[in-house]
Amino acid sequence: MELLKIYTALLRRKWLLVQAVVLFTLVGGVSALTLPKSYQATSKVMVASSDATSAVLSDLGLQELAVGLSGASDEIQNHIALSTTRPIVDEVVWRLQLRDDEGRLLDADKLIIAGTFGPLLAEPLIEVRQHQSTDIITITATSNDPELSRLMADTVARVYIADTRDRSKQETQEARKFVEGRLELVRAEFDRALARIADVQEQEQIIDLDSEVRSAVGRISELMLAGEEAETRAQEIQAQIGSIRGIQGREDIDYIGPSTVIENVGIKDMRDQLSTLRMQRVTEALEKTDRHPDIQRIDAQIAGVEEELVVLLEEQHGMDPTLIKLEVELAGLHDRGVAIDAAIKRTTETFSLYPDKMRKLSQLQLAATAAEEIYRSLQSQSYQIAVAEAMTTSPIQFVEPAKRPDRQVSPRLVVNLVIGFAVGLLVGLGLVAAFEYIDDSIKGADSLKEAWDAPQLGIIPQYKAGLGITLSNLKPTDPVVEAFRTLRSAIQYATLDQPASSLLITSSLPGEGKSTLMANLAVTIAQGGRSVLVVDCDLRRPTQHTFWPQTGTHTGLTQVLLGKVSWQDALQATPVEGLSLLASGPIPPNPGKLVESLKLRQLLLELGKHHDVVLVDAPPALVVNDALLIAGMVDHVIVVVESGSTPGRVLQDARERLQAHGIEPLGLVLNKLEYSLTPYGGKYAAAYKTYTSTGGAA
Repeated sequence: MELLKIYTALLRRKWLLVQAVVLFTLVGGVSALTLPKSYQATSKVMVASSDATSAVLSDLGLQELAVGLSGASDEIQNHIALSTTRPIVDEVVWRLQLRDDEGRLLDADKLIIAGTFGPLLAEPLIEVRQHQSTDIITITATSNDPELSRLMADTVARVYIADTRDRSKQETQEARKFVEGRLELVRAEFDRALARIADVQEQEQIIDLDSEVRSAVGRISELMLAGEEAETRAQEIQAQIGSIRGIQGREDIDYIGPSTVIENVGIKDMRDQLSTLRMQRVTEALEKTDRHPDIQRIDAQIAGVEEELVVLLEEQHGMDPTLIKLEVELAGLHDRGVAIDAAIKRTTETFSLYPDKMRKLSQLQLAATAAEEIYRSLQSQSYQIAVAEAMTTSPIQFVEPAKRPDRQVSPRLVVNLVIGFAVGLLVGLGLVAAFEYIDDSIKGADSLKEAWDAPQLGIIPQYKAGLGITLSNLKPTDPVVEAFRTLRSAIQYATLDQPASSLLITSSLPGEGKSTLMANLAVTIAQGGRSVLVVDCDLRRPTQHTFWPQTGTHTGLTQVLLGKVSWQDALQATPVEGLSLLASGPIPPNPGKLVESLKLRQLLLELGKHHDVVLVDAPPALVVNDALLIAGMVDHVIVVVESGSTPGRVLQDARERLQAHGIEPLGLVLNKLEYSLTPYGGKYAAAYKTYTSTGGAA
């Protein structure tokens, strides 16, 4: 039954639904034609490591640097986050000179975060995503200009590749700057040592030193070279220790470096366990709240694993074998430097045994030799670092540049039309539901019974009515004629115990079709072989004379009540056999006074004696008091209710008003019912038409 009500409501409000669908579909189409066009271009980059570079650096003795450039610690999500940082986006804005309507450079956030109306206005936007669980990152740029979208996607890729390359070279650049600085100092020291030796040889006229001096000088030279190498190595180790400390400082339970995972299997297991618990909590949270015991148990497990993971990380940081090895090596180098300094001191003291000038020359030669060796060593290291820097590349490779889009991605006419149609359908259904909820008008027999539990004498369908149009103008097989025949039969059966010679027809409000219904009911009763008189007692807005040709209000009820003419002379004939009309006559200045007069009661009694049925047309019951007064002068009262127009509350007011005057109507007539708006009305009408057209064959 509920589905039937919904179907009926949709039939009744179909034009409202159609208008909503048409309106929103047109809005979708117009928006597709008027909104700015949005274009998208996509470039692709791949996160990869260079095995060839790592191999060459390892052969040069730069294993630590090779590991740092292997790309093993690079993660896709980290690169996605870094590629949309403010420095990268600001560089893209500057290169492309992206400006707003006021001529100012765009803020980085506007390129990364789409505003509320950004997609509709086709504002520039950059989106970075991982491509289907691969090592490929897609950079998608959206703009109202196809060429600008292509440039934005490619520029973001190039700027981020250059940034990652610069960050990868930072370590080698710092090492190169340190070696170059030491190289300049050693070279200057070597030049000064050679100059002093030349001066001493010239002053002291020294040509050669004995083998002992040469041996001592060689020994001291080796010691000094070893000391410089130890110092250089110590600085390299300190730099490596600082790098490792920096990596450890960035590690926490959410980010653990690959080297830590490789060295400590326990941390790897704990991290996998933590990931499993977090995924389990996300799955449980889809169906359970945070206070659910299962969620709280998982949270407790996650907290326990996180605490254990923190402890393991602290232990790993404190017991890192690479760090311990470097620290031990650094301590050894320190001890070695102390030993070398002591050895140099002891060897130098032996020179006191030689003549002063020989000792001075030996010291100068020793310093020059040591400076030369250190200089050569630094040159070799500088060459190796330069090779490493030249071979250092970005872990990001440009695999596919963006292509200039040929078509816009939005707005699309078909998509907008479909969306507009869907939205219009939903809005239309909502409006239908809202109007149905607000509208309490009588829509059918069920709602009529809910508003007034009185006998329902008949249902008159919607048909073309107007001046001079009655049932006499319709075919005998017309459904409307059949409906009035049914009404006539219902009235006869309702008055079997007390035959009615006079009936008053009224309604709650004007415009419900009571006068038209009474005129057609009179025709139907007259066609049944009975004499019928129509009395127009609506002395304010008379209408009965308009249904019959050659009738009017020049002579009628008011003149009879005033004693100017007899009722016999005031009767007017109609084209329908057995049907007469007593029109209202000229409209009196005080209609209520005539209605209340005793003469009207006597007149109706007299008319009932000379006619089988007297039908009285009275004003609406809720507008004036005439119908309530005349109701006491007739046998029965019939109330006409307009389908789809008369509110239920108004009908209830009319019922209460009639009952307050002791008037119980013979029954109700539902008028102007549109059968096509009822669940089975269309089928009834089609069945009746088919039945009557075939001569009644079943």
